[in-house]
Amino acid sequence: MFDVKNKKILVLGLGASGFAAAELLARKGARVSVSESSDGDDIQERLEGLKGYKVRHELGGHTARFCSGMDLVVTSPGIDAAQLMRSGIIPKGSAVIGELELGYVFCGASVIAITGTNGKSTTTKLIGEIISGSGKHTVVCGNIGNPLSGEVGALTEDSIAVVEVSSFQLQTIRTFRPRIAVLLNVAEDHYDRHTDLDSYKAAKYRIFRNQSGGDWAVLHCDLRDDPMTNAIGAKTCFYGAGGREARLGEKDITVSLDGAGEFRIPREEIPLEGEHNIENVACAALVSKIAAVDNGRIREGIRAFKGLGHRFQRIGGLDGVEFIDDSKATNLDATRRALQSLDKRVVLIAGGIDKGGDYGLLLPFIRDKVKAIVVIGEAREKIKKAFSGAVPVLEAADMAKAVRAAHKEASKGETVMLSPMCSSFDMFTSYKHRGEVFQNEVRKIMDARGAAS
Repeated sequence: MFDVKNKKILVLGLGASGFAAAELLARKGARVSVSESSDGDDIQERLEGLKGYKVRHELGGHTARFCSGMDLVVTSPGIDAAQLMRSGIIPKGSAVIGELELGYVFCGASVIAITGTNGKSTTTKLIGEIISGSGKHTVVCGNIGNPLSGEVGALTEDSIAVVEVSSFQLQTIRTFRPRIAVLLNVAEDHYDRHTDLDSYKAAKYRIFRNQSGGDWAVLHCDLRDDPMTNAIGAKTCFYGAGGREARLGEKDITVSLDGAGEFRIPREEIPLEGEHNIENVACAALVSKIAAVDNGRIREGIRAFKGLGHRFQRIGGLDGVEFIDDSKATNLDATRRALQSLDKRVVLIAGGIDKGGDYGLLLPFIRDKVKAIVVIGEAREKIKKAFSGAVPVLEAADMAKAVRAAHKEASKGETVMLSPMCSSFDMFTSYKHRGEVFQNEVRKIMDARGAAS
C-alpha cells in the first residue's frame, strides 16, 4: 500500500478531482497543500469541506513559492502539470501523478476502465448497471461522477469499480492496471492539450500499459489492425460490425466468449437509438460476459437502461418539429455520429469553445443531413467559415435566440438538434448546463404555443 503519512504532497486544483484527492491524502496522514487558480463559490465550499484537516491552500493562481519543496504532486485532469513545470512553478524533476493513479493505489477493488473519444459515459453507466444488477457491489465513478479517489473508502476486494477515464488522466498514470480495459474509439479531439492525433491516441492506449496476460482488453473492431493494438499484453477482444467476440447483425447483437457460452439480444429489445449506441451496448454486453454476469442479467440490464441526459435525448416536438438535446457532443466525431443516427433533415445548433479539430471532416454529413446551422459561442466564426458554402449558417447571441431561430428554420417532419461540436465553458458551466438551458428554451416555446391555443 502506498505510504503517504507525513509526506508533503501538493494537490493541483480543487475541482471535484482535487477535492477527492486532498481529502483522501489528508485522511491517510499526508501533509497536504492545495493550489487552485480560481476563487469561486464552489472552491470556497470545497475548502469548507476540508476544514477538519490541516490543509494549506492558495487560491487565485499557482505560485512557485507555494508549490516548491514537495515529496509528490497530484494533479487534476484539467491542469497540465508539464506546463507548470516548464514555467518553473513546479520544480523540474518533481514526482507527478494524477488523481486517477492516486485513487488506484488505494483501491482494493477490481477495476473495469473505459476510455474513448465518444460513448464513454453511456458505456460506463450501462456496464455498471448490468454488473450491479447481478448482485455484485459495484461503484460507477471517474469522469462520469465521483472521482475514484472519492470512492475508495467504500470499496473492498469483493467490489467492482467501473471507471470512466480520460486521456488527460491516462497521461499521468504509473501503475494503473484495470482487470478489463476498454477503448471505444479514437477521433479528433482535445487539440487544446494534445499536439496531434497520434499523441492523443497514444494517451488513450496507455489504458493498456500495465496489463498482462491475466487481464482483458476490449476494443472496437476498427482498431484491430492498429500497431498499438498489436502491442497490448492482455487478452484482446473486439466488438462492432466486424467484431470477433461481439458482433452487430442486422437483427441482433451476438456475444461469443470462449468458455462462457453465447449471448444474443434482438435489436428491437434495445431502448437506445443510433448505431453508435448499438455498438456501445455490444461492448457493454461483452464486458459483462467477461465479468461473469449471466445472460439473463445482461438482457435485463440492457432492456431497462434509460441512457444519459443530454446525449441524443429526445425532448418533445412542436408543429411536427422534433427537438433533440445532444449537448454532450463536445467534439466533431460525436456530432457526426448523431447526424448519422437521424433519417430526418436537421437544423443544427452548434458552437462553443473550439477544440482544434478540422470541421471540414464533417462536410459530407452536413451536406447530406443538415438544412441549416445556427452558431453560437466563441467558435461561431470558424464554424460559419467551414460550412457556409454548404448550407445556410445563422448566428445567434445566446441559446434563447438560437432555439427560436432554429425552430423558425425547421419545417414539419424535420429536427432541431443541439449538437455543439465544442466545449461549453465560454457560455455555460458544463455541457449539462448548456443542455438544460436548451431544454428550458424549447419548453418556453412549447408553453407559449399552448397558452396561445
